[in-house]
Amino acid sequence: MLLNRSLLAAIPCALLLLAACGSSDGESEVDVADASSAETGQGDPDPDDPTDPDEPVVSVPTLPIGGGSYPLDGSPGVVCADVSWLWPSGNDPSMPEGVSVVVTGYEVEPEVFEPADAACDGVPCLDGFVFTADSLSCQVAMRSLVPWTDEQEGEDAALRLSGEMTCPAEPCELEDVEGGDTEAFLNAPEVDTESESTESSESTDPAESG
Repeated sequence: MLLNRSLLAAIPCALLLLAACGSSDGESEVDVADASSAETGQGDPDPDDPTDPDEPVVSVPTLPIGGGSYPLDGSPGVVCADVSWLWPSGNDPSMPEGVSVVVTGYEVEPEVFEPADAACDGVPCLDGFVFTADSLSCQVAMRSLVPWTDEQEGEDAALRLSGEMTCPAEPCELEDVEGGDTEAFLNAPEVDTESESTESSESTDPAESG
């Protein structure tokens, strides 16, 4: 059977088209991906980036922390809480490589302290601080809501922090910290009111005014 000349001429073109479509050249696929990234302005996610949306993020209601506090010079009633990461133990704190924990909130019990608008010596915990393998401590300036007077002493309290942990892979969890330490101790600040009272009485002394 004889084939039409135009049909014979079309067959090689069709074969060439099918060969091009069926090509699995790896270099071509990479070029397509690169072009797509260039158009969207997004490349491959950074495996060390704690904000990578593809990495598991787990809420941690109470972080494994500990520490004490000291009075802040020049700020009556304010203490600086030293917060240290204690996982897996207080004697050997560490953070697994690639894991990060951002501080998202705090709790004081009893509620006799509140964050103060003051600067301590260290990095503040409540400004989006992130615990990493290279950063395991921060500080919180806290103001006492119970003033220290001659009639009433301030109250001590416990500071706890909450956060979100980002891990490079599942499972993303922290085993119980050794000893169960999860809080920093807030010592009631000692406010010297005796000099203030003396100055006030001297300024209102009727003998001097007369």
